[in-house]
Amino acid sequence: MELNYLRVFYEVAKAGKFSEAAYKMSISQSALSRSVALLEESEGVTLFDRSKKGVALTAKGHEVFLLCERIFQTEKEIEDLCRGVQEKCEGPLRFAASDHVINDYLVKPLHKFRRQFPKVVPSMRSGTPDEIIHALLNRDSEFGLLFAKVALPNIEYRILHPEIMSLVCHPDIWRECKSSSNEKTLQKVIRTYGYVSSIGALLATRPSRVLMELFGEAPQVGLEINSQESQKRFCLAGEGVAYLSRFMVEKEIKRGELFEIPIENIHTFNLWLARPKGKQLSLTSRMFLKHLKPEMDF
Repeated sequence: MELNYLRVFYEVAKAGKFSEAAYKMSISQSALSRSVALLEESEGVTLFDRSKKGVALTAKGHEVFLLCERIFQTEKEIEDLCRGVQEKCEGPLRFAASDHVINDYLVKPLHKFRRQFPKVVPSMRSGTPDEIIHALLNRDSEFGLLFAKVALPNIEYRILHPEIMSLVCHPDIWRECKSSSNEKTLQKVIRTYGYVSSIGALLATRPSRVLMELFGEAPQVGLEINSQESQKRFCLAGEGVAYLSRFMVEKEIKRGELFEIPIENIHTFNLWLARPKGKQLSLTSRMFLKHLKPEMDF
């Protein structure tokens, strides 16, 4: 296998277009296209789906791309080692995440990470999943952490880890609505105070399915707000029932500020790592993600 052909394939995959890759590599587009075609012919595999808009990696192409990424990153590390250049874990750590991920999940890991690497300066953008992906596409952030995937061909996702959910309400309203069973008590709380919902949760396919499994029917909504951190705060004020990641409410449950409602159909959602396809993460980002999940190769 020609390493030069792999390099051409890798640059095309990163650029998403033959023309852009040819310009970057200072070779003709026809020569570049021929190199990719020869690679595919020699190995008997299709690496790209081609269209007028550009190219997209096939499933096999994506696997080859990830291996190429490792090959050429190792090549760069060898070059730097021979030249006496050492990449340092310092400077901006640019990423985007949902507000509750930043507030309730990342504070301690970031604090510990900065004690180890004091010259790292976290630069965090908080937003909805669409806003997070927008920041990645505009290169305002290197990676994103979120629970809901936004399906785009130029964004890749990896599972960071699963998170268990908790159904919670203020202890006072649970006691006020106490009935002969937990199920009847929950129904009374929902009728009286309502469900603290994300905006449009009952209109979207997956959340609707989740809520139907959780309550057996579409719950009566008490208020809607996209910020899960705000959902927790309203729940703490006694506004109704909220369904939140357990890491968000664990302290409040232990302190007795929130009551965890016993239910059978508890869900687990994946916390996703999102990043642009073909974009090599900086050493600072790779080190931080390793800090979050040591066993994962970034």
